[in-house]
Amino acid sequence: MELDVSKALLNPGNSFPFTAEVSVPPQDVVGEMVSFDPAKLSGTYSALDGTVRLEGELTTIAHASCANCLAPASVPLAISFAENFRKDALELEDEDFHYEGNKVTVDPLALTLIMLNLPMRFLCQEDCQGGALPEAYTQDIFKSSCEEESPTQRPFEALQRLLTKDEEV
Repeated sequence: MELDVSKALLNPGNSFPFTAEVSVPPQDVVGEMVSFDPAKLSGTYSALDGTVRLEGELTTIAHASCANCLAPASVPLAISFAENFRKDALELEDEDFHYEGNKVTVDPLALTLIMLNLPMRFLCQEDCQGGALPEAYTQDIFKSSCEEESPTQRPFEALQRLLTKDEEV
């Protein structure tokens, strides 16, 4: 989606309202697909010395699987932003976004804001306990991997014990 910012470029220092809707494609986040409702951006834009500044809020809903029970989970996102666009910006090196002519492309802005504000874990309910764990697993979960018949292997656990032992001395 391109936003025409010619009014701001012709009237430096003045703010103009805008609204935009961006379709964000599903994203692979650490091996899990996360999909999104259309992202709605609203706020103001202004220009000064060739830099276009967008300020406002992005709202959308992210959809993924619950981290505990794998049921569908949704998280509403409301993200405030204040971002700059420059004609000479190198997006891989600068913090500013690039624009050309009189139009600002807001798709990269929306994707960046959404990805930086996703929750670490999606939960279908705040108190989701997940499926029932096998009793043997819950009884042995805290057994050291260095002990015989340990249900898990933690190769660096012995190093952790050495570190703790050194701190005591």
